[in-house]
Amino acid sequence: MKILKVVSAMMIATTLGTTATMVTPAVTAQAKTKMSLKTIPKKFRGTWYHYEKSSGYMYQKISATTLKTREKGAASHYNQSLTIHQFDLSKGISNTKTNINNPHKWMFAYKSGSKYIMDSWDAYFEGPKYRSTYSMTTRNYKGKKVKVIKNTPTNSGTWYIYSPSKAMAKHLWNLDNKK
Repeated sequence: MKILKVVSAMMIATTLGTTATMVTPAVTAQAKTKMSLKTIPKKFRGTWYHYEKSSGYMYQKISATTLKTREKGAASHYNQSLTIHQFDLSKGISNTKTNINNPHKWMFAYKSGSKYIMDSWDAYFEGPKYRSTYSMTTRNYKGKKVKVIKNTPTNSGTWYIYSPSKAMAKHLWNLDNKK
């Protein structure tokens, strides 16, 4: 009888120990580091055109790692080629690698809500309200909805629509600027 009680007690202790081990996690989870994007999202890639009557066409060629902006007849500071570079969002960017000292002309990109923030490395230091935002939206063109990029360069209230073709860019500009 004594042996039966001892064996029963050991089985109960073993069962409770196994259950307790299964309930409590063995390893605590660590917080995931939030990084900026390593590549520009696919939906933004391609050549996109913007038109203004006074200055003509401007375009942006966007690939997985570069953003090239060109404006016909514009000063060289409007024509630039930026290469994406990743950084830890919680730590930010150190001021030692600005575009002034960096021949690579780095840029950063990260998602904020439904918009993507993409701008030059230097824009990071100017603060969030001075960073360009990009979002996909649709516009009507010849009776069809087409995807276009809405780019807001800064918190100035101005924005630009970039279309996948020059004809569409000119047509949309004419619609937006009717008086």
